[in-house]
Order: sequence, then C-alpha cells, then structure tokens
Amino acid sequence: MTNLIANVATLQSSLTRRRSTATLTQALAKAEQEVTTGTRANIYADLGTRASNSLMLRNQISRTESYVDSNTVVAAKMDVMATTMKEMRSITEDLLSVVVSNTESKTTSASELQASALAALEQFIGLANSSYQDGSLFTGIEDGETALNYWNQTSSETGLSPSDVIAGIVGTGPTSAADASSMITQIVSVFDSSNADPNLQYESTFYGGAEALDGSGNPTTRVQARIDDGETISYGVQANDAAFTEIYRGLAMLASIDVSTIEDSEAYSAYVTEAANALSNGINAMLAAETKLGTQQARVESTITSQEDLITIYTTQLDDLEGVDEYEAATRLTQLQTQLETSYTVTSRLSSLSLLNYL
Repeated sequence: MTNLIANVATLQSSLTRRRSTATLTQALAKAEQEVTTGTRANIYADLGTRASNSLMLRNQISRTESYVDSNTVVAAKMDVMATTMKEMRSITEDLLSVVVSNTESKTTSASELQASALAALEQFIGLANSSYQDGSLFTGIEDGETALNYWNQTSSETGLSPSDVIAGIVGTGPTSAADASSMITQIVSVFDSSNADPNLQYESTFYGGAEALDGSGNPTTRVQARIDDGETISYGVQANDAAFTEIYRGLAMLASIDVSTIEDSEAYSAYVTEAANALSNGINAMLAAETKLGTQQARVESTITSQEDLITIYTTQLDDLEGVDEYEAATRLTQLQTQLETSYTVTSRLSSLSLLNYL
C-alpha cells in the first residue's frame, strides 16, 4: 500500500512538473518578446485601468499624424503655386522692361513687342494651367477644369477664342487718342467681366475655373484646408484674380496688334502706356498674392512642426506607459531560463523512470 501511494505521488509530481514547465515556457516567451521589443507583451492586461490612457494616446497620435500627412501635401502644393507664380511674374517683368522703353515713343524694339507678347502669353497661360496631383492650381474649387484658354483656343462655351474677342475690339489698332481710350475701356470691361455681352467676358471665353462671384452675387468660396483642430485656412489663388487678369490684359493688348504700325503718336502712347500699366499692376498684384501665400505657407509649416513635436511627446508618454524596464525584463528572462533549465532536468529524470515505478 505504501508503494502504491508513493508511485501515485511520483506520477502526480511528474504531471505537476510538466504543467510548471509549460507555464515557465510561456513566461519565457513573453519575457523574450519584451526584451526584444521593449514593450509589454500583453499591454492591456498588464495596464489594467490605465489601458484607457494607452488607447487615448494612440488615437491622439493617429489623428495628429493624419494632420501632418495632409498638411505636408498642402505645403507642397503651396510651394508649387509660389514657384509657378514667381515664374509668371518673372516672364512679365522681362517683357515690361522692353515695353516701358516704348511707351512715350517708338524705339527700334517696338516692332518686336507683338512677337514678344505672344511668346510671353504662351508661357504665362501654360504656367497658369499647371496642376498638382491631378488638380489644377489656379481654378479654385473647380480643380478639375483648365484655368486659361490659350490665345487662339476656341472656348467650348462661347465659340470664341481670346484673340477673337480682343481683335473684335482693337481691329487694326487705334487711330486717335479718343479711339485708343474707347478701345481701352472696352478691353477693361472684358477682363473685369463687366462687358454687356457675356461671351465677351473674361470668365467665359478666357477663364475656365470657379467664378469670382456665385449665383447670389457673393464671393465664391476659396480652396481651404483644415490644418488643425478648429483651424482652417483659405489659400486659393485663382486665374481670375487681378494678378492674372491684369497681366493677361496687358499681354493681350500687345499681342493683338503690331503697335509699331499705329501712326498717331497720341494713340500709340495711350495704348502702349495702358498695356504697360496693366502689366505693372498685374506684377504688383502677383507679388502681393505671393506674399500672402508665403505667410500661409509659414503658418502651415509651423503647424506641421508643432504637430510633429506633439507626436514625439505622445509617443514618449506611450512608451513610458506600454514599455518595460529593459534591465528588469532581462533579469526576469535570465531567471526564467534558469528555472526552465532546472525544470527540464527534473522532468527528464522523472521521464526516465520505468513503468514499474508507477505500479
């Protein structure tokens, strides 16, 4: 009877040892994971009531990272816009320097103004039609449209091209100062879209983006970006803004006729001076738009920096919450390895006993 009890005890001891070994193996695997990752193996079980803090921090990190990603795209778009506007202004400034020398009277370069204006107009429109990530830069909220029609491109809306509209006003050029003044007034009405004929308005034949005013006569909403909780900026620059319409007007006046063929000196001076003024006004307006955009760029960049700093703070707090003491984890790993080795040794010895030991 004594031997039977002893054998049963030996069997029970063996089973207990095996369960203990399995438990130690699981604990060892957990310790190995924590030493390797530096993070608790079972975060929410270990944290208990503090698990909600971990979830909150992860949500804050995720939301802030989303802002950083979207703001980075906005900042990149703004950068492309700024670079493009600077190029347009540079092209216009180069032409203006030649035009100014021909305002009072014709010089030898007067006969070249039409060709130079046509070349500048082609470049200007090409830049105005630039896009970023498949969206037009200068059409406002109508980002799937083309900003400007080319000089000889027929508008699908009106059946006219920009050159048709201006040619209908200028013809072969002014013959007197009064004639020049009348032409200038009509051209201005085209580019500020106040002309009585809607087909002769800039926003119909020249421009394809969001109009300046909506159907109720209110300013059309500009392109906006939500850069942070409770903070939205409007950064849309449109090709129907004064910076664009004034430059286009000056270029169109010069591109429509060879000003060197205007015989009346007063008509010539009035017409070319107005073209030069339009270019100058457009350049100033473009510079103002660039400055405003630069301020907005700085705001977005500052917000990105703040958000990245915030992510660092959140991440540090999360690491403190979910992380493990590396020294403690390594010590625990060593202790578990020792215990497991001992358990394996004892289990091995018990396993070597014959069936007779249990009878």
